[in-house]
Amino acid sequence: MTKYGKLAGQVLELLATGSNLGFVRSRKIRAELFKEADKIWFSIDRKLLTSTLQRFKLHNYIESIVGANGIEKIKLTNRGRARALEYNFAKLDLPSKKKWDKKWRIVLFDIPEPKKKTRDALRRKLKKLGFLEFQKSVFIFPFPCQDEINFVINFFDIHDNVFYLEAPISPDASFRSHFKIK
Repeated sequence: MTKYGKLAGQVLELLATGSNLGFVRSRKIRAELFKEADKIWFSIDRKLLTSTLQRFKLHNYIESIVGANGIEKIKLTNRGRARALEYNFAKLDLPSKKKWDKKWRIVLFDIPEPKKKTRDALRRKLKKLGFLEFQKSVFIFPFPCQDEINFVINFFDIHDNVFYLEAPISPDASFRSHFKIK
C-alpha cells in the first residue's frame, strides 16, 4: 500500500472511529477507541491530511458542516462509511494465542448458487485469514474469532447462510499439525 493509500485508510479509520463512538456504551472500549485515534492523529502529516480531506470531499466520502459557533465538523457520508468498511475488511486479521483451549472454531456455510460470487469471495477470505478448508463449505481455525467472522458475515450480508461453532474435533492430529499447536 502506498503512503498516500495508507494515509487515506488512516483518515477513514479516524472518521469511522467518531461514528463508532456513538454506538459504544462501554467506557473501556471508548477509551481504547480514543487511544487508537490519538495514536493515528498524532502520526499524520498535516499537509497530507489537508490534501486527503480535499480528495475525500471530491469523491463524496465526507461532508463538512459549519456549526453556529463557526467550528467546522467533518462527517462521513454513506459512501465514506462504505469505503471505511472496505478498508477495515481488507486489513482484517485473526488473533493467534500462545495457548490453545482445545476448541476448534468451525465456519459452516450453505450459500445458494445465485450468490456464487459471494460464496467464492467468502472462501478466499477465510483462506486468507488462515482458516483450513475441512470441506468445500466447512473451514476451521483453532483460536477465538467470532467477532471477526461476524464482521465478514455482515460485510457480505450472508447472515442466514453462515454458522459459527466452537467445538472439539476428534481426531484432530492433522489439524493440530497444520496449525503447529499441541
